[in-house]
Amino acid sequence: MNEKANAMKCQSCGGPLNETAGRGRLVCTYCGTLNVPKAGRLSADRITLLEEFSDHRCPSCEQQLSRAMADEAFVESCSSCQGILFERDVFMSVAWDRRGQFQGAEETPIPIDPAELKERRDCPKCQQSMETHPYYGPGNAVIDSCHRCHLVWLDVGELTAIERAPGQRQLRS
Repeated sequence: MNEKANAMKCQSCGGPLNETAGRGRLVCTYCGTLNVPKAGRLSADRITLLEEFSDHRCPSCEQQLSRAMADEAFVESCSSCQGILFERDVFMSVAWDRRGQFQGAEETPIPIDPAELKERRDCPKCQQSMETHPYYGPGNAVIDSCHRCHLVWLDVGELTAIERAPGQRQLRS
């Protein structure tokens, strides 16, 4: 049976929440209270799972995706394989911000395995085949993107590889 969690509810009154109120915060459409999502476990790529399922299935393992947070941005993630589904603009923003803020030791990128480029996944939104290609920035990650839905899929570890790869780093002004 395909179970879907209820919409997130206000911690004060139980009313529905609107995620467009601000980054990382939700506002109750009934009482106006600001709510911070209650987080579940943190993934290898520092993605925080929320206690709610999304409307999509994982393109890698077919599990129901969960709503999640990448820093202060809303994403979807698989609690099983830890892959991450981003809207394209959110992916670019999170990758840029994480690279700019990273202060640890840079990691030499591992060469891309050509077999990864042959993997095919269907877009969780439109169910059409996603394009599998190298990420054209630092990190030697192979990503999947849907140009129709403006979505990007990363397997576990790829966001961290992008963040820690050598290359230009700058914070947004």
